[in-house]
Amino acid sequence: MPIIFFSGAGLQGELLFSLVSETLPFEWEKAEIGKQRNCLQHYTAIVIDCWQMASNFGSGKLLAFLQSLNHPKILLINYPAELSGHVSDKLKDHKLQLVCDTSADRDHLIKKLNAALQSAERSNTDGPQSAPLLTRREQEILAELTTGEPNSAIASKLHLSEHTVKNHMYNIFRKIGVKNRLQASNWAKLHLQAERI
Repeated sequence: MPIIFFSGAGLQGELLFSLVSETLPFEWEKAEIGKQRNCLQHYTAIVIDCWQMASNFGSGKLLAFLQSLNHPKILLINYPAELSGHVSDKLKDHKLQLVCDTSADRDHLIKKLNAALQSAERSNTDGPQSAPLLTRREQEILAELTTGEPNSAIASKLHLSEHTVKNHMYNIFRKIGVKNRLQASNWAKLHLQAERI
């Protein structure tokens, strides 16, 4: 599974992503902070470059964004060196890992990030295999969704009520972290075969 790297728009974020992705032997994807929040559970880890956020790190909006992320391995790099203990404790309470601050040099950043990512990969491969994300019925409905059929046609084909299909759709969207049918269909095309029971 890839690792997603969040940073702000701009040259600094691009340069740091280039350094990290070319130096560390993992599969990487890049997203702008706040722009890509779907299907985060399908990444080994989330790395967030906090450099551009440093000026408003104590703001409630930024903390709310970081706390809203739901993933077992979120790594923060380039956070302010003078981060208050109060803010640091809040982040740690939400299982956010503070890897290195803005005072770290390039080699130290790479070394610490590499160790944290290797730990994330080991926990993903060593841990017990989790149950499938979607139930068999949800997988059937999601497979039908990729055809572009409306809920009424899916319900008829699977011998269900339209209300039941809607309920399953809601659960599917919540489980895979999407907001609409198009995103769900795209997710299915990438992941459904691996999800099948």
